[in-house]
Amino acid sequence: MPDPLVLYSANTLLAYRINEHFYGQSHFVWCNPFFSASAASRDVQMPPSSTPCDICRTYLNDIARRDWHSASLRDHKTGLKKGMDSKLAGRVITDDQYRELDEIVSKASLDDFRPLLYIIPFAGVRKLVEAVSPLQRAHPFSREYVIRYLPRSRFDVLDWEWR
Repeated sequence: MPDPLVLYSANTLLAYRINEHFYGQSHFVWCNPFFSASAASRDVQMPPSSTPCDICRTYLNDIARRDWHSASLRDHKTGLKKGMDSKLAGRVITDDQYRELDEIVSKASLDDFRPLLYIIPFAGVRKLVEAVSPLQRAHPFSREYVIRYLPRSRFDVLDWEWR
């Protein structure tokens, strides 16, 4: 398959701020070249759990319903804590910063989980992109990628206002 023009990734305002303020404007993203799963294709299967449009809609619905027990928000918090563990082990953050981040994540309001859409021109990240193995994808034929250290200068952010 040819290289995509753009990759899309969904994240939250909370994750964005953590990456900007604590991780040196370096972002970890799971991304793909498809914005939405709504378009059927014979070649590529893109489940809603892996497309940014659907992920953002899930966050928006959970926030609008004030669902503190939301599985998507709980999973996101778990992912943030895994990232904190990794950054502490890699000495990107100190023990004090880890404790501060733990408090921030624990006390986050639903509004802090407002979804953001990252738009990542592929040409600027070609050397940073890693293909996700079929076992880790939402569907074996979906196209999913990871960028472990995405500089803020390499993507644009669209804010999904939920009110």
